[in-house]
Amino acid sequence: MNDADRQQREHWDGLAGIDPDAAIIDPLDRRGLKNRYLAAIRDGAFEDSMARHGIVAGALLDLGCGTGSASQPLMRAGHRIVGVDISLGLLRHARARCGDEGCAFVKTDGHALPIADAAMDAAVIYVVLSYLTDDAAALALLRAARAALKPGAPLVMIEQARRRRRLCEDGLKIHRTIAQWNSLLEQAGFALGRCTVLRHGRFPTTPLVRLGLLPQRSWALLARLEARVARWTGVFGWDYAEVRFEAKA
Repeated sequence: MNDADRQQREHWDGLAGIDPDAAIIDPLDRRGLKNRYLAAIRDGAFEDSMARHGIVAGALLDLGCGTGSASQPLMRAGHRIVGVDISLGLLRHARARCGDEGCAFVKTDGHALPIADAAMDAAVIYVVLSYLTDDAAALALLRAARAALKPGAPLVMIEQARRRRRLCEDGLKIHRTIAQWNSLLEQAGFALGRCTVLRHGRFPTTPLVRLGLLPQRSWALLARLEARVARWTGVFGWDYAEVRFEAKA
């Protein structure tokens, strides 16, 4: 295991002892409101993509599944899940959250996927490759995901992007540009599809959600507002954005 792999594994294993939602979104969100809001945006984006690609009750790869936060709503929608992650601690949360009916959670070394070729109907990724700062490592994992997908199967990936490439979180994480993300997908053998800016990372209302100043009944409307602003503006020059990439194997 190289130093980068060790640093990543220690980071995620260290988060396994906190709230399962905070561990994979924002560990500093003590009340959990912001994390639930962002998870709802993520889940809606995945559900929309699966429906548009005609994936009903499919076998889905959740790459970097963490605590199963995204796996559970996909299971409720009727899909069967294979979740892979580098952290055994996070995978224990996923198993406790999702059970063992219609799902399997597997530890991986972060380089290869223990899945047969052309076995999966679709794959989802949520802010996982942003933590692979080496492009070669991110590309290798995307190629492994493509190999696991049936020909023509969709990959739906939500990652963080900026106008200019930037390391953050003390070098643990990278914000690539949309063009750089698309280039990785193409190099991995995917045909590019839709690219949608879902929200800005520091949208002004997010702190209000976090503090409980915006009631949960307003979250759906707020998410639509964020999405509309994101479509109009694209990625701001001073902020990162969460971007949904759709591609086909």
